[in-house]
Amino acid sequence: MAGGKETPRQKMIGMMYLVLTALLALNVSKSILDAFINIESNIQTVNNTEVQRGDEKKSDVGAKQTNGEGNPNKIAVEIFKVMEEIDAETAKKIVLIDKIKLMIFQKCGEDLSPAAEKPICLKDRAQWTLDFANVTKPGLTKNSEPIRPIKMNLNHVAKKDAYDEQMFIMGINESILDVNNKAPGFAVWPAMFEYRKILCDLIVKASVAIDDDGNKYAFKDPNIKKFKDIKDLGVQMEKALDASSVNQDDRGIISNIYRSLTKNEIQPDPHSEGEFRHWVGGTFDHAPSVAAIAALSSLQSEILTARANAMAYLSSKVGGGNYAFNKVIPLAIAAPSVSGGASDTLKVMMAAYDSEKQPEVKIDAGKGTLVDTRDGQAFIAYTAPSGGEMELTGEIGIKDKFGSIKWAKYTTTVKVVEKGGSIALPEVSVFYTDWPNKVTYSASGVVSTSVTCSGCYKSQKNKTWRDADGISYKGDWLYVNRGKRSVSISLQGKDKNGNNITFGKYKYPVKKFPKPEIKTNTLSKSRGGFIDAGLGEAFNFKGIKYRVIGGEILGKGFKGDRIKPASLTRSRPGQKVGVVIFTKRSDTGKEEIIEGVIEIK
Repeated sequence: MAGGKETPRQKMIGMMYLVLTALLALNVSKSILDAFINIESNIQTVNNTEVQRGDEKKSDVGAKQTNGEGNPNKIAVEIFKVMEEIDAETAKKIVLIDKIKLMIFQKCGEDLSPAAEKPICLKDRAQWTLDFANVTKPGLTKNSEPIRPIKMNLNHVAKKDAYDEQMFIMGINESILDVNNKAPGFAVWPAMFEYRKILCDLIVKASVAIDDDGNKYAFKDPNIKKFKDIKDLGVQMEKALDASSVNQDDRGIISNIYRSLTKNEIQPDPHSEGEFRHWVGGTFDHAPSVAAIAALSSLQSEILTARANAMAYLSSKVGGGNYAFNKVIPLAIAAPSVSGGASDTLKVMMAAYDSEKQPEVKIDAGKGTLVDTRDGQAFIAYTAPSGGEMELTGEIGIKDKFGSIKWAKYTTTVKVVEKGGSIALPEVSVFYTDWPNKVTYSASGVVSTSVTCSGCYKSQKNKTWRDADGISYKGDWLYVNRGKRSVSISLQGKDKNGNNITFGKYKYPVKKFPKPEIKTNTLSKSRGGFIDAGLGEAFNFKGIKYRVIGGEILGKGFKGDRIKPASLTRSRPGQKVGVVIFTKRSDTGKEEIIEGVIEIK
């Protein structure tokens, strides 16, 4: 790829290598597009499920608008009116997003005719007439189910990898930060925030309509478009609810719906340090057309899930008895312990509860501490004795529709297990060199535990960390000597009397830390682009990033992580070209050279 003058044989070998890698890259590209098609198909299935879930709750309320004597049920009537308003607003947003999808296909030159040999849009309802030629407002002119998104088969899309067209529709063809808010696709951004506010307002409206005391509730929209993390979003939401005059029973569902429909408007650009991008820019920038469609379907999914959650909550306000329930779960109750070979009876039942109303708990002395109540359940922490059994007792109460609390005693027995221990590697099943191997361990029947490593040159004790899914862990970080094929980990502990107990020795294989790879698949010849590098999808290591500091493409060197158009003058669209990049690993500073192939667009 670079260096001195090559012999004809070297040139031939290089060309063969380039063709081979190009073919491999072509397969990867196709698999990625197929993945987006599968994602879209799965989202469509989820959307249909959410539509049905909301429809069932609405139908339940509709059937209760009159009682057995034919007299109107005021609560059901008022709730059903609000449900009708929710569906009207939901339909507007679903139709809008469908219109944007169709406009992207129009821009790509796709055949949207239902009569096409391979139709993209499929009829899936009684009344279905598609105006596919309308360039300003394509969509269904006859639609018996306006809240159900148009069913599409992305396998029939001809230009699956087109991205310039959808970027134009979404308004990010010139900037991913200063988005063109007049572009037709950008309309989805304010529409999501509008739907968020309307849905919360309608839940409040329902409470006002059925309040016998004449309370006038109101929700003050905080218009949240910026938050540090999920916790910060929750804090902002709680402040907004405190500043509003909403029914206390409505706080949970309003917070849930609002947070589920909230996104950070401006985000850091991971490709350019110190730069930022709009959410629309970050989501749709250089995304293939099928990926853009899947992203829009995902927004429809968020809308339909919020709608179904609102319907379920409103339905819970219309019950037949003194208690309203909106969740049913299976329960299996067995004896706390059974002797080997003995026969026993398992009791199985369905339990119903209201996830929006929290129970009250009175815990007997010494029988635990209440740590949380959420989703209609109470959570009690307790410390088990060193052996034997522990009986946990107390009372739990729930309010009926009239505000009266019904109390019931609860009791359960916990059997303390015998001494034993285990070791787990939460991130990987092997040890790696050049990496802090994170080890968690536990043992029962002892007051302290520790591990030792044979084959490690360093260990850091009592570390805390989170994995890629945000789950917290505590344990040791172990560093393995290079050249080792395996290590042995010993688990030991001390009981309350100070006696040392060894639980066992566990052997693990050792591998070299995986090499990074080039993540960028395509570059625009006219605009160039940024180069990303990182570990493969099979490796789930948190805190590892690779910064591109330079490289070479088509015999021209470049600095940083951006390849300028000037470096691509010798290429042609559709050509697969080899690229070499130099990276620096974030945690160790180690520099590595990576080779790969990129398609020129």
